[in-house]
Amino acid sequence: MSEKINCGKCGMLLYFGEQISRRLYMRAIPDEAAVLAAYNNVCPRCGAALSEDTVKIEIKRRVIHGAQ
Repeated sequence: MSEKINCGKCGMLLYFGEQISRRLYMRAIPDEAAVLAAYNNVCPRCGAALSEDTVKIEIKRRVIHGAQ
């Protein structure tokens, strides 16, 4: 599964990759709060405060091509 985190105000992409809670390796990013802390909890584009309540988190299943 993949995960995207966008600013809730301007939509800037803050994180895109493997779903954070399911990562089995490279635990450099332990949770969504760590992603926001990397930006000092402020959106670099619009200056809005970032928290788990103000960002848009989208988790999608991967599409398996050729599966019927």
